[in-house]
Amino acid sequence: MLPLLEYALWAFIIGGLVGLVIDYKASTKASSFMAAIGALLLLGEVYQVYTSGPWKGTVLGIPVHVDGLSAVFLFIVGIVSLASAIYSISYMDHHEKKGKGWVYAVAYNTFIASMALVVTVSNLEYFVVSWELMTLSSFILIFWKEERKDLDASLKYYLTMHFADTIPLFLLLGLASVLTGSVHNLSYPAIHNALLTASSSTKFLFYALTLSVFISKAGVVPLHFWLPDAHPAAPSNVSALLSGIMIKTAVYGLLRFDWQMVGQSVGLGYLVAVLGAVTLTVGTLYALRETNAKRLLAYHSVGQMGYIWLGIGIGMVLIPKGGALGAIGALGMFAGLFHAINHAIFKGSLFLEAGAVEYATGTVELNELGGLGSRMKVTALATLFSSMAIAGIPPFNGFISKWLIYVAGYQSGNFVLSLGAVLAALISAATLASFVKFYGAQFGGEMERYKEVKEVPSVMQLGEWILAGLTLFIGIFPGFVVGFLNKGLSAANGGTTATVTSNLYKIGFGSVLFSPVLFVIVAGVLAFGFYLAFKPEYGKEAKPWDCGSTQIDEDEYRVNAEGIYIKYEEKIGSFYRFSDWFYAVGAGIIHYIVRAYLWMGSYFTKIVDTPYTKVEHLDDLREREILYIDEEIFRPLVRFLRIAKDVVPGIKLGTFVVIALIVVGAIMGILAVL
Repeated sequence: MLPLLEYALWAFIIGGLVGLVIDYKASTKASSFMAAIGALLLLGEVYQVYTSGPWKGTVLGIPVHVDGLSAVFLFIVGIVSLASAIYSISYMDHHEKKGKGWVYAVAYNTFIASMALVVTVSNLEYFVVSWELMTLSSFILIFWKEERKDLDASLKYYLTMHFADTIPLFLLLGLASVLTGSVHNLSYPAIHNALLTASSSTKFLFYALTLSVFISKAGVVPLHFWLPDAHPAAPSNVSALLSGIMIKTAVYGLLRFDWQMVGQSVGLGYLVAVLGAVTLTVGTLYALRETNAKRLLAYHSVGQMGYIWLGIGIGMVLIPKGGALGAIGALGMFAGLFHAINHAIFKGSLFLEAGAVEYATGTVELNELGGLGSRMKVTALATLFSSMAIAGIPPFNGFISKWLIYVAGYQSGNFVLSLGAVLAALISAATLASFVKFYGAQFGGEMERYKEVKEVPSVMQLGEWILAGLTLFIGIFPGFVVGFLNKGLSAANGGTTATVTSNLYKIGFGSVLFSPVLFVIVAGVLAFGFYLAFKPEYGKEAKPWDCGSTQIDEDEYRVNAEGIYIKYEEKIGSFYRFSDWFYAVGAGIIHYIVRAYLWMGSYFTKIVDTPYTKVEHLDDLREREILYIDEEIFRPLVRFLRIAKDVVPGIKLGTFVVIALIVVGAIMGILAVL
C-alpha cells in the first residue's frame, strides 16, 4: 500500500494539471480543491507517523524518511495548506481579471508539494531540488499581480535567494560529495558519518553554507529585507503559505543539518539565540510603525521567527551540558518547536483575514479602514482570536509557547540567554500594541463609506476559522500537542525530550505551572461579574461633536492608524533612523550584486528583440523578452500547451479531469514497464 505522502503528491500533481483548463474559475477552484485533498493526506501521514513510528522508503522514486521531526513540520505544511486551499476556492475569484488560472494552479500546488518534500526527503540532492522548486514556485506566486511594486519585490526575493540560498546550496553539494567520496551517495546518514571524522574547518564551512541558506529563507536579521516586500505582494492565500510554512522550513533545516547532521555545538547555539533576540526586536519594532496590514504582518513574521530562533538557540546552548541545564535546554528547544507550530497557525490565519478585508473593501491600508466589526462579524472574531494569540494573551496558543521560552531563558542561569528572554517578554508588549492598532483600525468605530460591505463567502470564513479555532483549542488544551512535539524533539536530539508537565488542565516545567482551563473559568466569572456590575447599554446613538465645522467628513472623526503611536515613534526615532540607514546600505549592496548578476547573466542569456542592447539595470530587462538556456529547452513544450488551450477552447472541467487521469495513468504505466 502506498504511503499517504505519495497519495498527497499525486493530488498536488493532478491539481496542477487541472490548471490547464481554459476557464479561470474552474481551474482555480478545482486546483484549490485538489490542494486541500493533498493537505488532508499530509495530515493523515503525520497521524500515521505519530501513532506507528517513523517511516522510511521511496515516494515517486524519491528517498524519504518521515520521523518525529519531519512530522512536526509536515503538520505545519498540512494544516496551513488545508486552510489556505479551502479559502482559495472563493478567494481567487478576487483575482479573476488577472487571468492565468493555469499558472496559479501549477505554481500553487507545486509550492505546497515542494515544501512537503523539503521536510521529508532523506538525500541532499533531492533536498536541493525541492528547495529550489519551492523558491521558484513562490517567486511566481509573489509576482502574481504583475504590478511594478510586485516585480521589484519578487526580484529582490529571487535574487536574494540566488545569492544567499542557491550558490551556498550548490557549494554544499560539492562539499558533501567530497566528504562522502561520491556524488551518488548523498544520503543524510552518509553525510553525517563523513562529518564525524571531518576536520573542524570542514565542519565550519558546512555550518557557514547552511546558515546562509537558512538565515536568508527564515528572514532572520540581517537577511530579512526581502520579506516585508514579498509577503504583501503575493495574494493573501499565498502570503499565508509564505509566512506560515515556507520560512519554517529554515528551522527544520537548521535542526536537521546544523544540529543533527554536523553535531551539537554550543557556539552555534549562542549565535542562533543572539540572532533570534535581535530579530524579534527589529521585526516587532518595525511592525509597530506600519500602516499597511500585510506589511505589518510581514514584519511580525520576522519578529516571531526571532522567538523561534531564541528558543532553539537556548536548547542548542544548554542540551550539550546535560543534567539540569540539559533539561532546561530541552525545554527551550521544545518551546521553539511549539512556537513554530503556533506561529504557523495564527499568522496563517491573520493573512487570510487580511485577505478577507481586502476582498470586501479593496484595500489593506489601515488608515483607510474602519467600522468593519459590525459588517464582518465572523472575520472580526477570527482576527481577534489570532491577534490575541500572536500578542501572547492567555488562553490562546501564542501565550503557552512564549511563556515556555521565557521560563527556559530565565532558568538557564546564563546572562546572554536570560537577557534574550527578558527582551522577548518586553517586546511582546510591543506586539500587543501593534495588534491593538491592527484590529482597532479595521474593525473599530463606524465608517459610512463601508456601510454596504458584507461578510466574505462562507468557504473563506471556513479557511480562516480552521486556524483561528486552533489558536484557542491549543491554548486551552496544550497537552494534546506535548507528546507530538516531544517526538519531534527526540528525533532531533537522539532521544532527548522535554520534561514538560501536562495534562488536560495544566502545563508547566518543574514548579512553574499554568492552567489554561482554570484561567478561562476565572476570567469568564470575572467578565460576567463586570457585565452585571456595569450593565452596558445598547442601542443609544449620538453624533460626534464637530466643533462647529461643516467641512470635515464624519468618517474622518478619528485617530487613524498612522497617528496612534506617533509619539512613541518619535521617542525611538534614532533606532528607526539607524535601521533605515542600515537598510539603505544593504539596498546599495544589493544594487551592485544585481549589476554583477546581470554581467554574469549576459553570458547565459540573449535579448530576443534587441540583441545588442546594453544591459546595466533591471529596468533594461523589463520591457524586453529574455531567453535563458533552460527556457530554450522548455519553450517548445510551453508553446504546445498554449496551442492546445487555444485549439480546445470548449473543454469542460469533468472531461479534462478524465483526460488528465488517463494521461497520468499512461505515464505511470510506462514508468512501471521501464
